Amino acid sequence: MSAKGSFLILKRYRAGDEDIILKVYGTCGIAKVLVPSGFRVERGLSGYTEPFNFVSIVYKQAGNVIILQDLLEVEFLAYLSLEDYKRYVWMNSLALFVERWFLQYDPELFNILLFYISMYPENHDLFLLRFKLEFLKHMGLYKEDIFEERLRGFVKRLIEERSLKKLERLRVSRELITKLDQAIESHLSSSL
Repeated sequence: MSAKGSFLILKRYRAGDEDIILKVYGTCGIAKVLVPSGFRVERGLSGYTEPFNFVSIVYKQAGNVIILQDLLEVEFLAYLSLEDYKRYVWMNSLALFVERWFLQYDPELFNILLFYISMYPENHDLFLLRFKLEFLKHMGLYKEDIFEERLRGFVKRLIEERSLKKLERLRVSRELITKLDQAIESHLSSSL
């Protein structure tokens, strides 16, 4: 039985000489997609299955692996990662967080991810932190007490600020970013 789904490609691996395995997030949550003969030139799927592309596919499921039957639509986002290395690192940082913590599919989280992956902030560390905080809030895991008391005001401002330009101008020390990031990772480790 076939089904349709939409996925953001997080990683791509070669499987044998011709096949491709994709790690994706989308309709089925985090999943592996087998693309039979994906590297064969006649099949012509290699360019469509680049990491960060958003794809709509027809698939069938075999155990915990999804087998691609047909590619319906592609929104090319992979080219964004080719602009420069910093943008690739930005997009990859988001993909790594999703791979680690997005356990099931949520349409709103998926849209948040697509928004962040297609943006290119100058202040990567701060926006990655904001992405993680939005994830916590959406999952109902956000608590002020996971952060040191002196940092709570800053975290609240970071979450509530709607102007992306104001956030871009905000300068934060590497030490503060690291502390906040460690608090989030520790909280997620104990909560999920």
